[in-house]
Amino acid sequence: MAAPTTEDLLLRERIANRPKHWVRAVTACNSRCLFCLDADTPRNVYLPVDEVKAELRRGIEELGADKVIISGGEATLHPQFVELVRFAKRELGYDRVQTVTNGTMFADRDFYLACRDAGLGEITFSLHGHTEALHDWLTQTPGGFQKLMKGMMRARRDPRGPIVNVDVCINKQNVAHLDKIVELCLSVGVREFDLLHVIPQANAFENRDLLFYDVREHLPVLHKVFRLNRHPGVYVWTNRFPVHFLEGLEELIQDPHKMLDEVNGRGTMVRNYLDVGKAMECRDADRCVHCFIEPFCTTMDRTVADLNAARFEVWELGATSPESLSLPSPLPYGCRRVGVEVADLAALHALAAVLPPGLGLEARLASAEALVDLPPDLWLIASRGDQLDAWLGTAADVRVEIELNRDTAAWMLAHPQRLVGAVRVHQPTFEHLAQAVAHDLRDPAAFFAALGRRLPVSGLAPCQAPGMELVAPVRRVGPVLFDPQTGRIAIRELAREHVTRAYRAKSVRCADCPVTDRCDGVHIQMVRDQGLRQCRPLTGAWARDAAEQLQARFPSPPPRVRDGKALEPAHPSLPGFAAPAGPVDDPLAVAANALGKLPRPLVKGPTRVKVAPHPVDR
Repeated sequence: MAAPTTEDLLLRERIANRPKHWVRAVTACNSRCLFCLDADTPRNVYLPVDEVKAELRRGIEELGADKVIISGGEATLHPQFVELVRFAKRELGYDRVQTVTNGTMFADRDFYLACRDAGLGEITFSLHGHTEALHDWLTQTPGGFQKLMKGMMRARRDPRGPIVNVDVCINKQNVAHLDKIVELCLSVGVREFDLLHVIPQANAFENRDLLFYDVREHLPVLHKVFRLNRHPGVYVWTNRFPVHFLEGLEELIQDPHKMLDEVNGRGTMVRNYLDVGKAMECRDADRCVHCFIEPFCTTMDRTVADLNAARFEVWELGATSPESLSLPSPLPYGCRRVGVEVADLAALHALAAVLPPGLGLEARLASAEALVDLPPDLWLIASRGDQLDAWLGTAADVRVEIELNRDTAAWMLAHPQRLVGAVRVHQPTFEHLAQAVAHDLRDPAAFFAALGRRLPVSGLAPCQAPGMELVAPVRRVGPVLFDPQTGRIAIRELAREHVTRAYRAKSVRCADCPVTDRCDGVHIQMVRDQGLRQCRPLTGAWARDAAEQLQARFPSPPPRVRDGKALEPAHPSLPGFAAPAGPVDDPLAVAANALGKLPRPLVKGPTRVKVAPHPVDR
């Protein structure tokens, strides 16, 4: 089983980032899964057809999606499910219409054929046990296993049938049998699997003693199944699985953009926390330590704290001309410099001439011309070796941040004597794996060891910058982070900012590193590209040096949400915008209040489950 090539990794990224749109049709469900993540949402809501169709249309017209997932609850329970599939495929023209299902409705041949003929192109069956006893107990649905297998085999054997795949919620009860669950699916022709790690939401948290497990105890069977992804014709995806347990199988790290979907699913709670400081209902250290989106929540808290304390340095505008320059006055959130991208020095001087007094500049130039008569209070950002050759050692007052990449690293190794004055090195991070593959230096630690010159360095874990001065990255913020209509943080942009700059991961080994509590790890795209092998616990003189530097920067370890970090108050709006009037209502709660106007629920029952006795024979 050969390790995947770079092209394999990039193909997986393209598949994972296919423009797609999730549309909820119902919250009703005819299962009562012990691990259900939606049990704390209003139940038995059947969204009106017109509302669902409007959301389907929005995916095509506003979001540019070419794939749609009609979801629930159990979406197939919606009385107009077939009509919704037909509308999405035949009228709107989605390339693929998918649903995720417990499979019970597809046991009915006529229903299956109606869905297929309407244009249902992909069915993901949720199978959680290799036997009837185990699956039905986890779903608390007698007969569910038989119906699911009947529907799944029907779809697989249909030569005109849809794509069929399986998702499994891995938990304490089924993890030891994961290989048997996959073998069962392979035996009926299913070749694609989405393996979901149980997370602390709703029923899953209430039943945590039954469901939460120690991943380390089950790594042999987990890795046995994960390695199937390297067999031709078998596709394995992980979902919310802890990154540090995937060393050697980094191709299975979930695409970071899944974070955007996860955050969007909690959009109302996130909005109310950002706008009025209302705690998210799930915020609890006992939960957060197990939660896939805890890194995002920590980034959100740190961003809000920096906005509140006015700790930002650069108001980042991107490509700008004197004619388009528009600045709030004063610059918000503590910014004292304006970040711009310009073609050359002439364009930079033109901008400097119209800049309000007292503000500095941070500039990215496309050119690599010699520096003459620089504007005051200027930092240049160099991303190419020819820029370093033109700028360093040619002007006594030049200040340059060097973006570390293969080109700039080669120049620095060739000209270490010119790395003097106000020079700092920063490791840029990227939203997409393809960017990291194209630009990142291979093994930064080896580069700095060879450089033999102590420089201020940011953006890397201490183990990647041995012997360097470990400094904080420049804090940058700009209008792209904020909703132009409200002046508040835009949730999707915050999630994208998290993926691009702050989403980091560690190896299991990092627990033994003396600076682990003051280090966030290696950026997720560098990990996906170059592996967790970069994480090397510090030893010897560098361990002592790095610990002293980080303790000086952080007298106490930076708090995280999973550590019980205190809530942040709402951040101030952009200048010119009013503070929010109050919290917003959950759209599902609004729909639930209008239940009398909706179709009569097909399913009734309690929100929480009363757990039936555990099966003896699994």
